[in-house]
Amino acid sequence: MFDVSIEDAIPPAFLYSLLALIVAYHIFAPLCSTVKQQSWILTTISSAAMSLSSLPLFFLYASSRGDLRGIRSTPWTESTGRFFQAYLITDLLMGVIYYRSKVNLLTGWIHHTIYIFIVEYACRQGWSHLFALSAVMEIPTFLLAIASLNPRFRSDVVFTMSFLATRIVLHVFLCVSMVASRHDVSNDSYGPGLIMACIFPLHAFWFYGSLKGFVKRAKSPKPQPVSQGTVTASGFTSLRARSWMLPRRRGSLRQAVRAWDRLELRKAAGRFGDVQRRLRASIPAAREQVYAYVGLERPPSAEPQQTGAKTESSF
Repeated sequence: MFDVSIEDAIPPAFLYSLLALIVAYHIFAPLCSTVKQQSWILTTISSAAMSLSSLPLFFLYASSRGDLRGIRSTPWTESTGRFFQAYLITDLLMGVIYYRSKVNLLTGWIHHTIYIFIVEYACRQGWSHLFALSAVMEIPTFLLAIASLNPRFRSDVVFTMSFLATRIVLHVFLCVSMVASRHDVSNDSYGPGLIMACIFPLHAFWFYGSLKGFVKRAKSPKPQPVSQGTVTASGFTSLRARSWMLPRRRGSLRQAVRAWDRLELRKAAGRFGDVQRRLRASIPAAREQVYAYVGLERPPSAEPQQTGAKTESSF
């Protein structure tokens, strides 16, 4: 009654893919410097594998001008679906352990859970070839993932154009083809076309957000480079300019000292101070009153005279 083999309960393609993805993550994770990069490792591997796996089916679909009758389910297409299931589970598992902050509710838990059941349903209904063909829409995901690992590969134009070509235009064509050819490819079922129609609003919403962000970045002013020696916004000159001006100031100071010595201004200043002292000594004793009147200095020890006039301190 319960004689069920492990191959029937867990497909080998799923099990091998799960183990391979876990090992691959632990190999490449130490090479990443940020948690964000680590969160994109499995997505990069999965999107690359899914895109390459779908290309033969896509070329067959394009060469037949949208005719799905020449595409059939094979062990290869079913293994492709099982690999994608393994990626979804591995991404959630590694996310809980290593990059929990990068696994959000919509694009993480809800998206991955729904697609696990969609792939399972497609494989059980014999529609794995339709899912493998639709995996060509993973090309924009690969471009986004590889740019997240290395910003040098980022191109907003390429990503937006690939998203438009695959997840908008091609999505519509596939949806129409699955409905029109349902008698031959899905046993007269609207299931594949209905699933594609339900997913399209999500892709349209993502494309709108991507296009909006692209336009916003295009309109934002680019920062102007600051030239050497100019004053920055904080009011300070650059460190390089200051280090270049300091030797010039030191050289000017040395030249001033040399000119001071050359003209014997030190001796002249000493003689001037000696003349000043002699002049003060020759002034009569009334000089303190004169100095106090003009505000030059006060007598050091003399008491203020008691006169009828008000002194400055009486106010």
